[in-house]
Amino acid sequence: MLIKRLYNLDAELLERESGIFSVRMSGAEAVKVLRDMRLATVPIRIDKSLVRGECCKRAFIRGAFLGGGAICAPQKGYHMELVTGHYALCGDFAEILRFFDVSPRFIKRKGNYVFYIKDSEQMCDLLAALGAHAQMMALLNVKIEKEVRNSTNRRVNCENANAEKTADAAVLQAHAIRLLADRVGLDHLPPQLESVARARLESPEATLAELARALGLTKSGVNHRMRRLMQLAEENKNG
Repeated sequence: MLIKRLYNLDAELLERESGIFSVRMSGAEAVKVLRDMRLATVPIRIDKSLVRGECCKRAFIRGAFLGGGAICAPQKGYHMELVTGHYALCGDFAEILRFFDVSPRFIKRKGNYVFYIKDSEQMCDLLAALGAHAQMMALLNVKIEKEVRNSTNRRVNCENANAEKTADAAVLQAHAIRLLADRVGLDHLPPQLESVARARLESPEATLAELARALGLTKSGVNHRMRRLMQLAEENKNG
């Protein structure tokens, strides 16, 4: 519609099998359109007069993204890219992106030149530059959800690992105390060791902190006495 209104030029609308639409025009008027867009030079470069102001830079990035951009659903991963078939454009376009503190990586793929971003913060900066604020907030929400979920998983895994270590230690302690009970008798232990030994047998699943609270001792005090019980059990085990 713009081409028809501004240049009175018929343009052909095409749709590829991939679902991408393109507009095709030909003839001398088509060259005039390219000149007006400052794209008639060879090689094609970005005319600095088109991107002097910040709003012009934003408009150029929006056009570049609409023409050759893509963004992955953030639930699957962080990936955003813009593609061009013109090498000479790359340096000019990278300069525009750096104006918005966006520094993408650059690769060549199937004859095209690809700017890509895998950093979520830089993706948010680029979406903000595009004016896609709703999409930027959606990406931030997904990022926050991922961080909360990962933090929760790490905490749960850590707690599970600690619980397993505590349970394993309690089993070894109870086994050692039963060995002392059989060979020495708990009544023959020093009173401070006997109280800890009996508390462990009565509460085989309790943590050292829980035993300390029940006995009115410190955790380090219970830990020290438990190590002494383990040492005595080892000595008796070895004769």
